Amino acid sequence: MSTLRGRLSIGTIVDPEFIRLVAFLHRLVEWAPQLETELRQGMSGSVLEQVRDGRLDVGFFLAPPGVGPGALAPEVTHRELTRFHYYVVAPAGWGQRILSAQWSDLATMPWIVTPEDSVHHRLLKGTLEPLGLAPRGVAQVDQEACMLDLVRAGVGLSLAKDALAMAERQEQGLVIAEGVQLPCALSFIWHRDRQEEPLIAEALEALAGVWNLSVAI
Repeated sequence: MSTLRGRLSIGTIVDPEFIRLVAFLHRLVEWAPQLETELRQGMSGSVLEQVRDGRLDVGFFLAPPGVGPGALAPEVTHRELTRFHYYVVAPAGWGQRILSAQWSDLATMPWIVTPEDSVHHRLLKGTLEPLGLAPRGVAQVDQEACMLDLVRAGVGLSLAKDALAMAERQEQGLVIAEGVQLPCALSFIWHRDRQEEPLIAEALEALAGVWNLSVAI
């Protein structure tokens, strides 16, 4: 058990279950009971910015595999936790419109878009921009739950994590575009200049236990 004291500020993203936040905090507090944690929820890009400028000690970040936070902020380093996919989801009844649609077709359809700090924005831009395309946004939101509400209401297309997309298809009848998958990676990030600090080391120790990772930085 550690005797470390202090406060660790952690940037979280929307889905606490997906990032195993409760298990991480439980393990951290159990190992370092005198350590205080402060959680700040935000979009992935805003977490990165706050880790870079020191407003956050550590945080969770989403980006395409191989495009870690260092590509956007060289001062920040990371530990990749898991990989998954985003799917394109559409309202029930849109099956004939999108099941076999290509990106050139999908881009012309109405989209629920997100701010630039969102991983959804970065994934779509990275996919469509090289093709000379851009999504036809009809609504902009910054919460995944709200995005899915709008898809269910028939407003337009959205991205959703693979497990969530499958659940929405089964439970709500949403349609998933066939053969369209955007790979993504979940990472844990901290400032490169601080990786020898005890606070960061304790966080990585707890994280390794939750995600079955090596503790070496």
